[in-house]
Amino acid sequence: MIVFGQVIGACAPLAIACLFYYSFWYWGLTLILIIGMISVKSTTTFLHANLETALRNGYEAVRQRTLFSLALNSMTHGLCMGDADLSVTVVNRRVIDFFGIVAATTPIRLEALAHAIGKSVGMSSQEGKIFFERWRRHVTMPRANIFTHKLGERFFEFHCERAEAGSFITVIEDVTIQKRALREIERMAHFDDLTNLPNRYQFQETLEEEMVQLRQRGFRAALLNIDLDRFKEVNDTLGHSIGDQLLSAVGARLAACVPRPHVVARLGGDEFCVLLRAGERLPDVDQLAADILAEMHRTFIVENHVVNIGASIGMAAAPKDSETSGGLLKCSDLALYRSKADGRGKAIWYSQEMQDALTRKRAIDTELRHAFLANELIVYYQPVVDCRTATIVSLEALLRWRHPTRGMISPGEFIPIAEETGMIIELGAWALRQACNDAKSWPSNVRVAVNIAPRQFQQKDLAEMVAATLRESGLEPDRLELEITETTLMVSDDVESKLREIEALGVRLSLDDFGTGYSSLGYLNRFPVKKVKIDRAFARQAIDSPKTQAIISAISALAQDLSIDLVAEGVETDAQLAFMASKNIFLIQGYLYTRPRPIEELRPLLEYWRDAPRLVSAA
Repeated sequence: MIVFGQVIGACAPLAIACLFYYSFWYWGLTLILIIGMISVKSTTTFLHANLETALRNGYEAVRQRTLFSLALNSMTHGLCMGDADLSVTVVNRRVIDFFGIVAATTPIRLEALAHAIGKSVGMSSQEGKIFFERWRRHVTMPRANIFTHKLGERFFEFHCERAEAGSFITVIEDVTIQKRALREIERMAHFDDLTNLPNRYQFQETLEEEMVQLRQRGFRAALLNIDLDRFKEVNDTLGHSIGDQLLSAVGARLAACVPRPHVVARLGGDEFCVLLRAGERLPDVDQLAADILAEMHRTFIVENHVVNIGASIGMAAAPKDSETSGGLLKCSDLALYRSKADGRGKAIWYSQEMQDALTRKRAIDTELRHAFLANELIVYYQPVVDCRTATIVSLEALLRWRHPTRGMISPGEFIPIAEETGMIIELGAWALRQACNDAKSWPSNVRVAVNIAPRQFQQKDLAEMVAATLRESGLEPDRLELEITETTLMVSDDVESKLREIEALGVRLSLDDFGTGYSSLGYLNRFPVKKVKIDRAFARQAIDSPKTQAIISAISALAQDLSIDLVAEGVETDAQLAFMASKNIFLIQGYLYTRPRPIEELRPLLEYWRDAPRLVSAA
């Protein structure tokens, strides 16, 4: 506008003056001046607009650069940008903060930047070269890619991507927290939190790998399956917190017993495993097992509690016992089962006989279930005889299995299996019903005795089941005796209340196999027992063992004082009968009178047994 004003000021008077000269020449000059003024006006307007635009664009560019720099340095990730010749033109503040390097003047060579980063985190020159080569290789790849590198104590992910004309961008992210979280998750998936030992999953993976080595290289390995004895008692009496601390201490002792590179793992609960890894030679496995047993029997102190447990061990060898991980675990488990069955606190090697026994047990279990449905089970009876009068006072019901092809199967073969599987509950209920139905037709002075297994006694509705059976059969309650063992009294809950419920029905209770187990005299005082049956082992030793004779005398005197009927089991000879009678034991059960027989064979003897063995003085 200033320029245009100056032109107007100079040209306008001339143009006006020329208009007053009536000549074409002056008029033409006036026209030229007007056109010149218009041209100047257009030019100045154009120049003003472009200059203003340029100034505005320059200001905006400065503002954008400021915003870009602010955004670049406010990123949570590091950022590097460079050209095709590997010169880095942009490095944001986060890269400097990540690695504690001095702010680099850009452009800087990628190698120099990598060297500075490596130096700041204490890398050796060789490690620095490896780091640079990795970075260089990834930024020159045609596709976007990621690599992770540990720098110092932290982990970083480098996200590399190519841009136009061969330039590159690298975004750097600190993934230390994520990596540690993943490692912790992996540790939790593979290791036991309580003992920090490998868990079942990790142990099975390791065992699989060892079995591959074993097959490929002809090595040997051994597996020890360890189960703690009496651990449940610790949990029940001292609480699970003490139990957890005890497991942790057990894990530490086992780890100290087993030399590297062999593996100790906790499979779960109170079960541990030791894998002696594949090699041409193994440590002395028997000695290691003995050391472990000794350590487990050594007293533990947990929060000022003195804790004494123990352990049982099952051992298996590869490839002798099995060439697969699953097979080896199965073999050691069978050996462990045998160790616990044989009294605990032992280390036993697997043998083929154990597998054969398991196969037989499974076959018997399957066949027994079929036999129960097919009515192949029958009840035999063995009498208890008053030797003074040779009269039968009661019959004990005993379950028998008449197999269609194998004949009579011993109860010692199928009863333990039925107890283990829980089928004894069904079998016991059936035997009770059968015995009560049979006894209904006997003389009123003859009772029937039925054994109650520990698994049956754990039923909450045992008394209701007995009452219902008596109602259905019509048998008088006082003609039914339920025989229980000391083991039943020890392992069952609410023993006294259940016994009182049964006594309230009018049913008599008998303590069977007295003299075995703990033989607590407190049972006789605490529980409503009407009859005690002395275990058959005493009858076998009665003639030749003065100690046995003294024990029998004491039991007899105690029974008389407590007004408890006393029965001698297992009497097989006249000499044994005479001895028992000399100790005032007149109720006799054993092969001297008869083996267990079907009721049809015994029924004629219930009224009068003419040829029954009897005391000479009573003849």
